[in-house]
Amino acid sequence: MTGADIDPLVFVALDVGHTVGADGELTPTVVIDVEGYPQIADLARVHAVDGVGDVTTAAVRSDTTIIIGVRLSRPVLAAFAIAFDATLHGQFLVDVANAGALTFATTNPDTAAADQPLWLAVDIDGPALLNVLTMP
Repeated sequence: MTGADIDPLVFVALDVGHTVGADGELTPTVVIDVEGYPQIADLARVHAVDGVGDVTTAAVRSDTTIIIGVRLSRPVLAAFAIAFDATLHGQFLVDVANAGALTFATTNPDTAAADQPLWLAVDIDGPALLNVLTMP
């Protein structure tokens, strides 16, 4: 299987916010529902065990929808995308671009303090995302 053989799953941003990282910094975080998609649900654990590996991201705009795509080629081969409503999530996406990172919450954020789940965090090309955000 080559990287070209992957059709990314597309998830909708259910909620957005900021979480406090291990370094004490606020990190933009998006909640997605990965129930029924174990290949995505398990990515945070895989990266915690095997290391971050190779991750690339891209952003595109279609009218008022901003899609951030994530492609992993090592330690596993996977791809997924998140659809954001630019009207609702515009400022949040600016925060993502400025931070150059995005965390994907794949479990219930309300119980995260007690459960301490593993969530997937990836670097984002901030300038490229800002360019997409400012497109008409």
